[in-house]
Amino acid sequence: MNSNRYEQSRRYSHIGMSSHSNSTYALQYLEAFRVLYDSKEPVDTIALPMLYCLRHYLELALKVNIKYFSEYSGSRSMLKNLNGTHKISDLANAFIEHWTEVKRKSQLKVDDSVYLEDFNSLIEELKGLDDAAFSFRFSHDRKENKNFKLLDKVDIERLKRLLKNASILLNVSITVFEDESGLMHDLSKEQVLAAQIP
Repeated sequence: MNSNRYEQSRRYSHIGMSSHSNSTYALQYLEAFRVLYDSKEPVDTIALPMLYCLRHYLELALKVNIKYFSEYSGSRSMLKNLNGTHKISDLANAFIEHWTEVKRKSQLKVDDSVYLEDFNSLIEELKGLDDAAFSFRFSHDRKENKNFKLLDKVDIERLKRLLKNASILLNVSITVFEDESGLMHDLSKEQVLAAQIP
């Protein structure tokens, strides 16, 4: 890439093209977390936005999966309040319910135990830190209580390790379902391409 093109790519965002779905938003928050994590900045100068990116990625990815799998699971869990909730624990429980039902109904034979274990551990950690999407954005809650005590500490490296398998689960579960259930097998090339365009 020549320097002028590189400058243009760093200066201008084609925000309309890169914001067409919540899946795209989720993946951008995941990438932002990775970029911040890999930066050379002292972690305490970027920890809150980094953790917010991780948490918001999970919230969006969970909502995308719940909405998609609700068509196949038969469960109505969380659908009524999907856009109205930010509680990571509630969203995680709903996702697990939908995913479990979809696997059972379509007789998916996938070993996702490692992914689910890390996913559940990550959700438990975040539930204790910021279940309601507040603590990484504001220093105090609505009652003016401080969100974190002075000596609170977070093992961000552990969260990143758990995120690796959790993100695999969330990012590919739809593809695995479509492939393993044969949903995509009978579609023409044109139908597959049309399905990918939101």
